[in-house]
Amino acid sequence: MGSVESRLNKAALKKAAAWGTEIDVNVAGSGIIPLNWGVPKHIMPGIDEDSIASPFEHDLDFGDVSPADFALEFDCRYDGLNFIQAAVMGAAAAPAKQGASDAYLHTLSLANSIAGIFGTYAVEKLDKIHVVPSIKFHKLTYSLAAGLLKLAVACRGNQVIDDSAIISAMTNVTYPQRHERTLYKQSIFRINAQSGIPLADGDKTYPRNFSVEIERRDIDVPHTASSPTIVEPLEGLKKPLVKVMLEWPRMDTANKVYFADWKAGNEKKMDLVFTGNLIAETYYYYIKFQFPRLKIEDIEYAHGGIIPAKAILRGLEADTAPQGMTGITKPVQLDLMNKSTANALA
Repeated sequence: MGSVESRLNKAALKKAAAWGTEIDVNVAGSGIIPLNWGVPKHIMPGIDEDSIASPFEHDLDFGDVSPADFALEFDCRYDGLNFIQAAVMGAAAAPAKQGASDAYLHTLSLANSIAGIFGTYAVEKLDKIHVVPSIKFHKLTYSLAAGLLKLAVACRGNQVIDDSAIISAMTNVTYPQRHERTLYKQSIFRINAQSGIPLADGDKTYPRNFSVEIERRDIDVPHTASSPTIVEPLEGLKKPLVKVMLEWPRMDTANKVYFADWKAGNEKKMDLVFTGNLIAETYYYYIKFQFPRLKIEDIEYAHGGIIPAKAILRGLEADTAPQGMTGITKPVQLDLMNKSTANALA
């Protein structure tokens, strides 16, 4: 059982089937290793009593349970985060085995909707297991810190319980991957004109900082009669948002033209690849982002002792796939090479 010393506890996650009903996460391979695993909080707003029947409050009732909104933060790894990333992207192709090796390619693409995609999250706390029966992931933020690729995931849960009749232990929880952290020095950035030739070595760029945001916006918090907790949140009017931020230490001959590109509306395409250790044969762990159509949203050359450059680009849907990105038209595609054999959304 768990401990008050957080480092001795476990956290686990599995895809669930029925909103509001937890599934047992006490199984091999369900473990995840966020940096802040104990964050979920149950919120039951009190309803004040304001009548004139007494000079003092003589009742306290509780209203609908607020959604359990929180973020999970990770040192991004090449394996072990497939489901979380796929849950925001919305679509996952069957993993493709690479030759006779243990390497599998997972292709995650943006689906029109993430309805029906959610999981059950549980974390040990002393002799209790705090459970979010239904958790929806709706934003991925990749960024750089201390030489590591970091991933922050925005979560919306229906509630937090500590008396689950389904999850009574975490003894069988194991981790698909505890190593293979993603390092910034393992990255390659390439960017060129959206209508231009396929990306090549001559298109490499070297930012000192970056971020990628993939967000399902306008997620609602619906309550219904006789149900104190929310039903499954869905997306409203706002379309998914894909943003890329690139920050270079110095203004140079390559990024100085982005100001003119911004004003002229010139569009870009880009890929970003992190390549880790060898899995087997000629196959390496990797995470690859592909952006078939990017439009510069903002550009800045700030004052400094050495003038830097910073660009913010918006991912858009392409009418047709650009050269070198066959079949890719959605604002972003995410490819993962790792040893996981299961479909990320199975």
